[in-house]
Amino acid sequence: MSLKRTLRSAVVAALSAALPAAPALAQTLAPRGSVPHNAAREQRLLQQVQVPENFSKTLFAGPPVAMYPTCVTTAADGAVFVCVDGNLSLSADPGRGRVVRLVDNDNDGLADEYTVFAEMDSPRGAIVDGNTLYVMHPPTLTAYRDTDGDGIADESEDLVTGLGFGLDFRGADHTTNGITLGIDGWIYVAVGDYGILEAVGNDGTRIAHRGGSVVRVRPDGTGLELYAVGTRNIYDVAVSPLLRVFARDNTNDGDGWNTRLHYLPPLANMGYPTLYKNFADEAMPSLADYGGGSGTGGLWIQDPGFPEGFDNTLYTADWTVNKVLRHPLRRQGASFEVEQEDFLELPRPSDLAVDSRSNLYVASLSGGSFTYAGDTVGYVIQVRHMAEPGDEAPQLDAMTSQELLGVLVSDNATHRLNAQRELLRRGSDRGVVRQLQRITLDPERPLEARVAAMFTLKQMVGERSHGVLRRAAADPALRALALRALADDRAHSRGVPVKLFVQALRDPDPFVQMEALNGLVRLGAREQADAVVPLAASQDPALSHVATRALVHLNAYEAAFRAFDEGTPEVRSAALRALRLMHDPAVVQGLVTRLEQSEDATVRQDIVLALARLANREAEWEGPWNGGWWGTKPDFTGPYYEPVAWEATPTIQPILRDALEQASGQEYDELVAEYVRNRVLPRGAAPLLAAVQGAASDEREAVIDALVGSAELGSEAVPLLTRLDQRGGALHAAVAQLVAGERELDPALLPLLRSAAVDPQLDEEVRAALLNAAADLPGDEGLEVAIELFARANPTEPSAAPGPVEMAWRRFVGNRARLQQINRFVALAQSGSDAERTFAYAVLAQSIRSSRTPEQVRNQVAPVIEAAWTDPQAAPHLVAAISLMRLEDQYSSQLQAYTAAGS
Repeated sequence: MSLKRTLRSAVVAALSAALPAAPALAQTLAPRGSVPHNAAREQRLLQQVQVPENFSKTLFAGPPVAMYPTCVTTAADGAVFVCVDGNLSLSADPGRGRVVRLVDNDNDGLADEYTVFAEMDSPRGAIVDGNTLYVMHPPTLTAYRDTDGDGIADESEDLVTGLGFGLDFRGADHTTNGITLGIDGWIYVAVGDYGILEAVGNDGTRIAHRGGSVVRVRPDGTGLELYAVGTRNIYDVAVSPLLRVFARDNTNDGDGWNTRLHYLPPLANMGYPTLYKNFADEAMPSLADYGGGSGTGGLWIQDPGFPEGFDNTLYTADWTVNKVLRHPLRRQGASFEVEQEDFLELPRPSDLAVDSRSNLYVASLSGGSFTYAGDTVGYVIQVRHMAEPGDEAPQLDAMTSQELLGVLVSDNATHRLNAQRELLRRGSDRGVVRQLQRITLDPERPLEARVAAMFTLKQMVGERSHGVLRRAAADPALRALALRALADDRAHSRGVPVKLFVQALRDPDPFVQMEALNGLVRLGAREQADAVVPLAASQDPALSHVATRALVHLNAYEAAFRAFDEGTPEVRSAALRALRLMHDPAVVQGLVTRLEQSEDATVRQDIVLALARLANREAEWEGPWNGGWWGTKPDFTGPYYEPVAWEATPTIQPILRDALEQASGQEYDELVAEYVRNRVLPRGAAPLLAAVQGAASDEREAVIDALVGSAELGSEAVPLLTRLDQRGGALHAAVAQLVAGERELDPALLPLLRSAAVDPQLDEEVRAALLNAAADLPGDEGLEVAIELFARANPTEPSAAPGPVEMAWRRFVGNRARLQQINRFVALAQSGSDAERTFAYAVLAQSIRSSRTPEQVRNQVAPVIEAAWTDPQAAPHLVAAISLMRLEDQYSSQLQAYTAAGS
């Protein structure tokens, strides 16, 4: 485990332990009852909500029934299910979660009756299918069933386990969130950036992923799979009637990743955190960057109860900007152009759902923050359009199959999905199958209706649908989704014609090409990969991205090598992009052979850089409890979060060294920069390599041998670096920059760090980086090194525009980790050197400047500071510290008395 991660994990654990235990929910609901309403209070709350012209708003339900609403969903009969989680993001007390079923008997926008449908920890996403409520409560996806119709679940079945992390690790923030059921029969799951250590479906299928993603699984818990990766911390996914998947992502609190709107085709990697910064050309482009915010709910509404412009469009919610937003979309190649328009304004929206009567429900966490804050937090509002009649909720269970087919082809997406699920529950019927076939192939039907019929047919009869689906694929309007339906179910792919997908790669419609790529991957059609390579060279960034990912998923290195050997420059470049992502010894050997055979300098350098990318691979993830979780601001350097050697590394490293030793001038500089980018050189290596570029060959080779091949310095490099450092001048500065660039400092480098961090002749940016490295040293020994260096870096006086060294000093003093080290700073204030005592008092004064300081810390520190005013040895250091921390106003009376006594 790295030193930095050890420290970070320890700090998180210590801070969590320091927080007081939160109380349980004060309101214990009866299993069923009437929903209370307070007209005056509800009217006040509704003043927080702004809706467009001709839309009405009512407060559907609030505390104690619908409080802390983390998700909301609706049933075909009009019932509304609200997820309640008193823990919110950070509290981790069990027994605080439930899902409440609400019924509005008279359709006046006010819930009348409730039942506590089921109880579970951390409900984050829910969908209803007949008498079954699916709930994502990390780390488990569970089906709760009401078999007797009393509004309370009497059976439950865990469908997927290990999908995220539970309260035994931390609060539900950043773990697995909202779920959506598509017309294709998949449950789509929004996975936050905790990631998935090992999720297991009902059929034993296992997946793992470090970081955010979209996962999907069948409603019976089978077929669990990663759908798209590289998201940050999405809270929900919206799935359109044409199976386009969207998500509003959260910010990284800086570092260039803002609130983004994603279009997520199958196979996409959105780039977080290892690609977006330094390898952006390898990531699927997001649709938009909206700056600050926190994306939450997402929903696609197609409902005639919404007027033109508001119907058949994407909606997202944002907790930070306090809005629900509407997103008109226009196709652009294989992706979309998007706009963003305000739809609703309300505090802290978390989720949204539309019911079978054209009512929109929006959950608000108004009054809430990140932990439990009493039983008055949140509510659910209902919004409807007053000028449109909307739809009546069809009584599906009372309908004949023919009537259900009529609902299936309606212009209401909610009705279509509900009708599909009811038809599937009734099983295969010859007459229904024939009707589904006719609807699928009827060009006069709306596209959404044909798609609903087509995927109902596939789910109902499996491989017996393939004849019709092949005919549907001949229709340009339906071709893309007919291809998806053919290949979408790996358990029913026998007889699917691979040739059809190969032909579709040449289709003029980029969406058809995207589905053809996905289908070839799902069919494992590696032998057809030659046809994929040209699309990897497309000028359409989305199409190029998915084609490259398809080649990698297929491990199609033979096709990539043929394209590299015979293709145009654009195709050769695309092939090499794919090859550098395939960690296969055959790929490395093929690149080495071509390097040996080529005399073209450009080709040789391209191959060397591909080998640099392949020199390491991503480490197997071992879980957040051992330092593997990256926190809210992970290392974005890439291309791997945790690079490790693999079986081809010993073959690659000598080639990288030879290439650098033989290079000169611009080629040398470019190789160094690319090696650093690909993490086969330490981050701060460039100055030292530049300093020895003109040195004797043996010295230059020694430095290259010591540095090339690893992202971090090892102890074996220390003797060489110490010798170079002692020569002073440019070499001393270069060694300091090298050490300053380390993310995980080897203890053997401490002497070099200590001497450079306090060297006033060095650049302030370098010294600040060294001090920050010292701040991250773990354990008591690391703290002592940090104290020594930061005390020697005490500012002489506070600066209006602090330089890098002072900023590093202030970050260390103000870090909350100091609260766990207060004993050491109390002792240091009383017995350290002059500089150490000033430094210690700065930490102590900072620790109690806020009203949010834990009481135990305040009780320990305040008497020490009070005693210092009457201690002639301590008072000057305390006064200096107060000045450095700009706390004169807080201690004005003591400072006046101190000044008066001195005069």
